[in-house]
Formats: sequence, C-alpha cells, structure tokens
Amino acid sequence: MPSGIWLAVDGTYCAGGSRTIDGMVEGERQGNSRAGLTAALPINRHHSLKLFASTGVYARTAGDYDTVGVAWQYRWGGGL
Repeated sequence: MPSGIWLAVDGTYCAGGSRTIDGMVEGERQGNSRAGLTAALPINRHHSLKLFASTGVYARTAGDYDTVGVAWQYRWGGGL
C-alpha cells in the first residue's frame, strides 16, 4: 500500500432530553447514532483526495439521512 493512504471507520452517538410541548414533557428521550467510513488518497506530497460517507443507524431525532462527499486537501508546513 503506498505511503499516505489511510482508511477510517467512524461512529457517533448522541443523546439528549425529551420533547416539551406547552410545558409538558412528551415522548421518550431523544437519541441518534451514525456510522461512517473515510478514505484519504494521496495525489502528491501536498495534495490528497478524501472520500467519505455516513448513514443513520438509529434515530429518534431528525438524524436519519445518508451523506457522501469528496474533499480536496492541501498540506503545508514543516516536516513535509
């Protein structure tokens, strides 16, 4: 595997309070969990391409959606 390629598996879990409507607590506790994957592919010494995706695993809030993206990174500084 060429130097600089890396892959990461990510996860997130969030929990909060309950909904309140007109001063009365309604429903169960809010919660959300997500799972994702990120890969970085070096182009040269200063540039790399980052690919990422995530999806909702469990949602009691509006967090049940899918995300995909591409980012271009530029690196500078000492130690290159």
